Amino acid sequence: MIRMDTILYFQSQSKTNAAEKLGGVQDVAAKCGWLVQTVPGLPSPKRLRALEDFWRPVGAIVECGGTAVTVSPAMFGNLPVVFFDHDPSCLPKNAFCVTHDSAATARMAARELMRSGATSFAYVPYPERRFWSDERERGVVSALSLNGRACRVFSGRGSAADPTRYQRALRAFVAELSKPCALFAANDAVATEVLSAALFADVKVPDDLAVIGVDDAHDICEHTTPTLSSVKPDFRRGGELAALLLAARIRDRERFRGSRRRTFGPLMVVPRASTRKLAAHDPAVSEALDLIRRKACSGLTAARVLGRFPCSRRQAEMRFRKATGHSVLDEIHDVQLARAKDLLREGTMPIKALSDFCGFENPNSLRKFFKAQTGKTMSEWRGGAKSK
Repeated sequence: MIRMDTILYFQSQSKTNAAEKLGGVQDVAAKCGWLVQTVPGLPSPKRLRALEDFWRPVGAIVECGGTAVTVSPAMFGNLPVVFFDHDPSCLPKNAFCVTHDSAATARMAARELMRSGATSFAYVPYPERRFWSDERERGVVSALSLNGRACRVFSGRGSAADPTRYQRALRAFVAELSKPCALFAANDAVATEVLSAALFADVKVPDDLAVIGVDDAHDICEHTTPTLSSVKPDFRRGGELAALLLAARIRDRERFRGSRRRTFGPLMVVPRASTRKLAAHDPAVSEALDLIRRKACSGLTAARVLGRFPCSRRQAEMRFRKATGHSVLDEIHDVQLARAKDLLREGTMPIKALSDFCGFENPNSLRKFFKAQTGKTMSEWRGGAKSK
């Protein structure tokens, strides 16, 4: 029996896209020859010692889920550890961590909302103080200001302890906004509160108020009324980065000289009825968009997407184009290009290895595609991204 090195993956109680985060870790673990042992909850020093004695791990990833919980790196001793979605400001400067680029997510949301035709803009933060919510607030306010737009920020955080009081304050806020308004919510859970407030304040979504959240939590976004548009972070890439950083830490030990702080960006906006004024919502198009978001970087073809529509390929392409303004292939290419740029920006793997993560058969195909889309080679683009 071949013995595999084991890494511990401490999984937070926050289940937002947990499978994608873990999937990214497992993708890299398979190439490193690791066994990933998931452990629910964050560790206490006593529990960590017992787990180390039991598994004899070579390293650990501590996934904090963007919560307010902080974990001390000191309790891990000499065990290589990477913190995933932990508040960077609460960690020592020499700690290894991977966090979501919430400012980039806010900029993506701002671009989407500015296309809505709204004349006013707003942001609703998370009810409790969170570092990622504050970053999103600064990001969206800055992006809108750059384009000559003001942004109203909901100030009813103080009522969060009382759900009834919080919802009442949110209804008043939504009712007072100049219409038509485009609103960015800190995450999908906050966005559902906004949609509820709009319903009771008799504010029509998306005609009077366009709403977009963050996380693309399918169980939330597909079951709100109307369905909720959301910015989807590249959680799988986050898991990959955490595992790649851990691999480098294990390999180099004290000789490690690279960046100890890494970020992963948003993957794409997932448009649904809360921001799109469609003559009629098309469930087949929504399903196609979801499939593309999940599988575009895994060899997905336009033919496979169109084949899932209950009509001819030509009619399916027409329905998709009518709803989104572009073709199925364009949508696939957008996701693939965004992933390639994100990988290049991070600079954690050689260019020749990127094709495996972007849905291309070989590095040459990706090189030609990237040059055609951007007018630059991947090396040129990476150099420009690093200089910014």
